[in-house]
Amino acid sequence: MSIMHCSLLSLGCAFGFASTSDKTSLSALRAFKIAQRRLRPEVRAKLLSVSSSRTDGSLAPEAWRFVFLDLATSGNCRVVTVAAKTSSEHPDTVEAFSSAKTEGESSNHAIAQNKWMLDSDQALAVARGTSKLKGVRSAEYRLVQPRNGHEPLWTLYFYAEAPEAVARFQITAKTGAVKILANGE
Repeated sequence: MSIMHCSLLSLGCAFGFASTSDKTSLSALRAFKIAQRRLRPEVRAKLLSVSSSRTDGSLAPEAWRFVFLDLATSGNCRVVTVAAKTSSEHPDTVEAFSSAKTEGESSNHAIAQNKWMLDSDQALAVARGTSKLKGVRSAEYRLVQPRNGHEPLWTLYFYAEAPEAVARFQITAKTGAVKILANGE
């Protein structure tokens, strides 16, 4: 099953609203808790992937996309989007993910949630500690479970002016071990 086979009929939207006085960003784990409330109990533990839309200069995502295995849907998965800003229309949030790259086969394995210890903001801090990230204007985040059954992996893509990523990092979601990815990897 490919993530791309998820049908529009299996699309579910959940919007978590952060007040303007709330100075914390919408981290992946915080958004995940909101997304889980929209699902049946048997689907909640079957998280296949987590991704963000491209961010602004703060590098903190304002929306997260969660894909859960749900065999009761026509596409065998349920997509839940959680956004930090209120919106009366949902298409803007959903369309923000249309530019996301196709997720690989590794996303077919459920993420071991007991091994997801490192949140998105912590992964960003680890990447910033590894490299200066000069000229970076936006970022994308992805979390998947590799086939080998080890820790889930965050992959962070950083962008400057060009549409191609200028830096990519792979960070384990349990221990925070970092690997700088070369272009084409």
